[in-house]
Amino acid sequence: MKHPLMLASMLAFTSPIYAMSESETELPQVVEISSETTPSLESYRPLALSAKLKNVMAAVDMMESEIILINADNDIIIQQRLDSLAGWPGGRPQHVLISPNAKWLYVTIDASATHAANVVVIKVNDYAWNQGVADLEITKVLQAEPANTVSTYNTPTQTSPEQPIASWTQPAMTQLHGPTILPYSKYVYFTQWSDNKVRVIDTKTQEFASVDPIIIDDVTEQTHGVFFNKSGTLGLSTGYYYDDGDIDLFEVDKKTGALTLKKKIRLGDEHAYAAFTHFNTWIDERYAVTASMQFGPTSNTPEGVGIIPPSIWMIDAWEGKAWPILGTAYYESDAGVLRSASDVTVAAGKLYIAEEDSIDDSYGDDGFISIYDLSDKNNPTLIKRLAPGQGLPADFSVSHGLGVTADQRFIYVSSYASKYILKLDTQTDTIVKVYGAADGLTMPHGGFVSGATR
Repeated sequence: MKHPLMLASMLAFTSPIYAMSESETELPQVVEISSETTPSLESYRPLALSAKLKNVMAAVDMMESEIILINADNDIIIQQRLDSLAGWPGGRPQHVLISPNAKWLYVTIDASATHAANVVVIKVNDYAWNQGVADLEITKVLQAEPANTVSTYNTPTQTSPEQPIASWTQPAMTQLHGPTILPYSKYVYFTQWSDNKVRVIDTKTQEFASVDPIIIDDVTEQTHGVFFNKSGTLGLSTGYYYDDGDIDLFEVDKKTGALTLKKKIRLGDEHAYAAFTHFNTWIDERYAVTASMQFGPTSNTPEGVGIIPPSIWMIDAWEGKAWPILGTAYYESDAGVLRSASDVTVAAGKLYIAEEDSIDDSYGDDGFISIYDLSDKNNPTLIKRLAPGQGLPADFSVSHGLGVTADQRFIYVSSYASKYILKLDTQTDTIVKVYGAADGLTMPHGGFVSGATR
């Protein structure tokens, strides 16, 4: 669906860290990097290149209750049933977080009429790659909400042909999304996208932290992840819902895991704003990028205010400001966002955008990966756009998530709708490995690469 809307109310331009190595039981504090350090894109290197770091991509297959583990060095894939593990509480998995040393997995389970919303902590005792199996042991099941816990959404109605209301955006019961790691700490975070809770887990005790849950009225509703800068001093959350046009900026207490709201950063102004953001990615200690998905107004849009269609925004966390750096594209050859921007990441000095076809009037027709030179962070230059049959599998659709390896050499692209996990080489910007239905994938989702913080 093409939307002939112009990017309105442009703000004036103003001037992946990866997680640290860890012990087998926790993510310890290490030497901090000054928050005053702002390395250039050219000089930026990940911090997590260490002997303990393992190159493993993890995801879940939601329809099969499987864990997917991919060795980024040799492309071997392990697919293993979670419901065969002793202590598995049942239910449908949604997301997974993998520790930097790839020894710990945190798998979320959706609530249903018969199953609680849980975070299942799994220890990986060994990877037998050549045998296609991992030795997995459930060490803890943390209940976030009991079975049958109903979601809370301010569900809009359609008021414009530009913006239908997709059914998938109102799951009936609790879902945990947005797993992230707080650098130089023992904490990992999840967000209950279906309500208003940020969940904090102490990885040393394998229990919810003393500050859990974090609830801030008119801030944490429909949050999809709190994304931290590389020193772990600041966090930026998203608003993964219709008409949520704010990126929330937090100060972080690494000793307790507490979050303190500093500012709600608007993606626009009083006349128009961008909304429905899924992921943020930090470029350095100060700047981050985010991407919006919403095309047009709904019944929740304030009267007289416009919606800026899918676009990419630069965030200055020190000044608490945001401005658009890419508008909407109308053709595949155009610079800008061609479909809803589900994910955005930065690797090897380039900006990568996952463009998914998920909230317009025709679901899952296609999906794209657009790639930009980010030498000038305010003016990305289009390098290429990978499309179905043109760099991507011919039946590829819904480019949902991006996961970057610690050396920034590879990006894993996940599409639950078309049953693909793709490995993209950032040196050539080509797909070098395809995993799909022929490999047994049915609905891969929630990809997370060891060494990353999101």
